[in-house]
This record gives sequence, structure tokens and C-alpha cells, in this order.
Amino acid sequence: MPGYKIDIELEGLKKSLQDLERMDKAITPRYLKTVEKRKSDKHFVPEMKAQSHSVRIQEMISTTTAKKFTSRLGVRVGVVKNDKTLFPKFSAQALASVIEYGTAERFRQIKKAGFVVERVSTGKMPASPWLRKAWDNNVEAFMNDVEKAIKRKVEKESGG
Repeated sequence: MPGYKIDIELEGLKKSLQDLERMDKAITPRYLKTVEKRKSDKHFVPEMKAQSHSVRIQEMISTTTAKKFTSRLGVRVGVVKNDKTLFPKFSAQALASVIEYGTAERFRQIKKAGFVVERVSTGKMPASPWLRKAWDNNVEAFMNDVEKAIKRKVEKESGG
């Protein structure tokens, strides 16, 4: 079996490692969330607002980076806010979900003297997707923009 000789120039290796360390420090979770939020606001939010079925829900559409709602590296886009003065009993998120996915027919019970005497239909809601459509229409452009922003930052940090 023939032997292989590997010759490494240490100076080049050290410089490459230093570049990688600089890039690693530049692309932080905070930076990624900032880029994702900025690009989500540009790509998803306008179409979601334009396709919204309600002016009240439209006001609740935004992007958030709050750790309570997202992972360490993610953002949440869509109906992420809720104003209890506009939605006192049924949150904006719940209403958006009902509009997006619809509901099966539901019934309420009519009671007299503690006994159920009748069931009355409260109706059903047909699905009318609008959040998912906005996502599907813009996800490719969003990903390309995020990738470009990260590449620019890496090139800037590596001096290239």
C-alpha cells in the first residue's frame, strides 16, 4: 500500500482558523434573528396583511423574536400580537386559526332545569387559507435574502 505525504503550511492554516473564528463570532444567534426579522417584515408581513380577512387582525400581524415564542435562532411571523380590547373573548391568534383552517360544525346545548333539552348548531367555518399562502409565495425569496445577508457578513468579516 503506497504511503501518502501530506505537507501543511502552518501559517496558512493559522490564518484560516483565525478567519473561521472571526466569522463564528460575527454570525451570532442575535445577528441571525435580526436578519430573519428584517427579511420576514419585508417578505411575509405585507402579503399577510394584504390577504387578511379583517382589519382588526391585520393590525396584529407582525414578526417577533421573543424567546417566549421562538427558538434560540428563530422568528415567528403572522398573527403574533393580541389586543384584549379588540379581542376580549377570542384572541386574534385563535380567530386567525379559525379563518385559516376552518371548523367542523359545532353544537351548543340548551338546558332547562339542569337537563339538556336541545342541541342547536352554531354553524361551521370553511377554511380560507391566507397565512400559509403568503408563506408559500415568499419563502424562497426570504431564504435567498437571508443567505445573501449572511454571505455579505461573512465576506466582510473575513476581509474578502
